Amino acid sequence: MDLNARIEQFRKMAQANPEDDLAHYAFGQALCDAERYEEAVHVLRHVIKINPDYTRAYLLLGVARRATSDEDGAVEIWQAGYQRALVRGELMPANEMAGLLRGVGVEPEAPEVEGPRPEDDRPLQEGEIRCHRNQQIGAPMRFKPFESPVGEFIYEKITAESWEAWMDLSVKVINELRLDLGDPRAQAIYDEQMKTFLRLPDALFEP
Repeated sequence: MDLNARIEQFRKMAQANPEDDLAHYAFGQALCDAERYEEAVHVLRHVIKINPDYTRAYLLLGVARRATSDEDGAVEIWQAGYQRALVRGELMPANEMAGLLRGVGVEPEAPEVEGPRPEDDRPLQEGEIRCHRNQQIGAPMRFKPFESPVGEFIYEKITAESWEAWMDLSVKVINELRLDLGDPRAQAIYDEQMKTFLRLPDALFEP
């Protein structure tokens, strides 16, 4: 789908659902893809206002603020997002924001409350894997969700708990973004949301 068409599609969805964090995040992400960072800043701020635990929005908002020459603002939002991600045990976005902070010469500040569960660092037991999505230990998948490289990666690297969380969210994705998965453009949007949520490598989706 043309990028401008995606932006307009997500704009309409966000306007129709002013309290929908997913629709607004998708809108902000599309604006960033188009390098329309000033608009993205306003949209992503609204995402965090709706859902302060949407840690990916902190990361992307910081990128947008830095792109508008607001480096202090980027540092502030990355610090806040880093701390919230740690508290929630979301190590992938936490590590990304830590890397972005260090990239501008700032050390990430640890939250004052307890961080990820101590057992996250324990050795794996039989019948357990460490999830690629969030580095949490959990049960492996019992089946391949797709007969494709994407399905193989999910089967090997994603815990059953993370897959169940995506299944719950995917209902919201389909309903609130009004996706007809028989439409290749809608399928591409669905795949992008799944890739973002499960932190799947871009290379899996290359033709």
